[in-house]
Amino acid sequence: MLINQGKIESCFKSKWISAFVGLLHGGIRLSGRLSIITISLLLLPYFTFSQQDTIHLKEVEVLGIKSEISTSSPNPVQQISLKKLNAIPSASVAEAIRNFSGVVIKDFGGVGGLKTVMIRSLGSNHTGVFVDDQPGSDAATGQIDLGKISLQDISNIRLSVGQPEFKLKPASIYAYASVLEIDSKEADFSNNRNVINLSAKAGSYSTFNPTISIDSKLTNRLTTGITLNYYKTKGNFPFVIHNGASTTEQNRENSDIETLNARFVSKIIFGDSSTMKIRGSWYYSYRGLPGAVILYNPYSSQRLENKDFKAAIQYENNHKASIRMQSGIGFSGTSLIYTDPDFQNQSGGLRNVYDQVEYYISEVVAIPLFSRLNFSLATDLLVNKLKTNAYSISEPSRITSLTAGVLQYENKGLEIQGSLLMTLAGDFSEGNGNKNYFRLSPAISLIRALTHDHALKARFMYKNIYRMPSFNDLYYTIAGNNKLSPEIASMADLGILFSKALNNNAGLNLKVDGFINKVTDKIVTVPTHNLFIWSTQNIGKVDIKGLEFYAELVKRLNQSWSVNLSGNYTYQHAVDITDKNKDTYNHQIAYIPFETSGGLATVYYRNLGLGINTLFNGYRYSTGYNTRENLLESWISTDLTASWLKKINNREYRIKAEVVNIMNQQYEVVRGFPMTGRAYYINLYVTL
Repeated sequence: MLINQGKIESCFKSKWISAFVGLLHGGIRLSGRLSIITISLLLLPYFTFSQQDTIHLKEVEVLGIKSEISTSSPNPVQQISLKKLNAIPSASVAEAIRNFSGVVIKDFGGVGGLKTVMIRSLGSNHTGVFVDDQPGSDAATGQIDLGKISLQDISNIRLSVGQPEFKLKPASIYAYASVLEIDSKEADFSNNRNVINLSAKAGSYSTFNPTISIDSKLTNRLTTGITLNYYKTKGNFPFVIHNGASTTEQNRENSDIETLNARFVSKIIFGDSSTMKIRGSWYYSYRGLPGAVILYNPYSSQRLENKDFKAAIQYENNHKASIRMQSGIGFSGTSLIYTDPDFQNQSGGLRNVYDQVEYYISEVVAIPLFSRLNFSLATDLLVNKLKTNAYSISEPSRITSLTAGVLQYENKGLEIQGSLLMTLAGDFSEGNGNKNYFRLSPAISLIRALTHDHALKARFMYKNIYRMPSFNDLYYTIAGNNKLSPEIASMADLGILFSKALNNNAGLNLKVDGFINKVTDKIVTVPTHNLFIWSTQNIGKVDIKGLEFYAELVKRLNQSWSVNLSGNYTYQHAVDITDKNKDTYNHQIAYIPFETSGGLATVYYRNLGLGINTLFNGYRYSTGYNTRENLLESWISTDLTASWLKKINNREYRIKAEVVNIMNQQYEVVRGFPMTGRAYYINLYVTL
């Protein structure tokens, strides 16, 4: 729903003042109420918590078999813990979540290539990425490069479709069709007040990846930690080019990457057990962008440079009774420089610079209304500004206000969760006019036990959500369209879950989910007068139907042996239903495989661990026109890991060996971008 803004901006010389006034008091009638809600949320907790008494609870340790999927959430949830991360070869979050059902990683060329994620056939812009409840964002493209997020210091990765679990969550987390939540690992100070972790990874393609982290418990209420991670690889892996009956082996060019990642965190525990965390991070990378191998020519000269700085402060009270709250404020500044010296123009090459800043403030309040009914209210305010030389305008900016109200009811064998998200947003740009957005996005989900022992459960989820056009969609010089409307997605899911402890040492978990997604006003870029003039338009409609299956068996044979077996299968039928008169009508949309599956087997014997991971990706098409010429063949990749862990005098030593793609499968995720073949890596870890 698009609302024209009033002329109040003309009364102010400052663009930012007029932006705030126009958004909060001008063209959007409800924004005045939102301002009151926001201020109230910011002040209410401090009046409330000053009256709280400190509650001391005894620690309870629970021992048992834990599943990697949630069998109690009303929404489809998958997660991978630190233990399973150690059982699979992975350098970034992108590789780690390939085992999730319904996930398609769009990988542009292996080692240094960009990596984005599509969940249940929805575009990458529909998936939010949050690290310790802090949102990752890219106002230019709306897509997060998961290859930039290292697995160092990561304890858990969780993917929720629809809604996250009911906790203190910022409003931004409800603004996506799917949410990828990443939790950082906290140091264990039980044996030492200073913990030092050293690790190094080396292997194929001249890969070298050392990491050092130092955590200190300065006082009983203050801890600090810093992590430095360096990664470098040439990425010059061999691949095979088929030319009729003959084959030629060449090395991938321009696939090198060098990164430096520094992170700082400080945690303060107050007398009432509330906590404050201060985080900061710096990321730098310089990489080659491997081009598509066209007409058997692998040459590419494009380069990409990233400079990212982020800082955030988060406060959370930990009272178990009455009102709870979480406050957060953050800033991020990112700079991306893209160069293509071979681009044909009068300047003798292309150099696009994207400088982005984001200011973020969030407030969440959770209130137990009755013994089984809980309510939370969250409000976020985000300010994004972009300066670039690649747009028809120089400095677009966006102000977004998100308010989410969530109700949760929980009784014996029944949980219902409903939410309503209100989005107010304003785009401001010189010479292109201003545009405001307003939308209400509802969601509801429930889970019900079907048996007395709660082993068998059924769940249902519905969510209506949308994504606003990115700055690239609106303003990119070559194909931008500043009249775009938001892309709307309606999602429904029906699932059956079975979870049962077979005995004290074994557990079985099964889940089957059928889902339907419908996308309207899909944002697509299409040619207009000819193949050299393109335009971004709201013309797409996509109908998505799918089925997900997951099975897991966890077995502890005795004190020395344990086994974990898991597997998943996904079927997706995602077709274009925009226009019956077009050749692409009822054709599978580009790069969505009809079938994907994966299996992971891990065996542990005392200090030794062995893991084998297999991924299958069915055939798909490189365009929405499903012809044999556009067909991409299916592929299978199998990885093998072996690890050894030993603790000596409170020190931990671990060695992990990886063989990636042991069958040396030659395949492509994106047409023209060959993936790595067989590779070998060795990882060394020491905790002091």
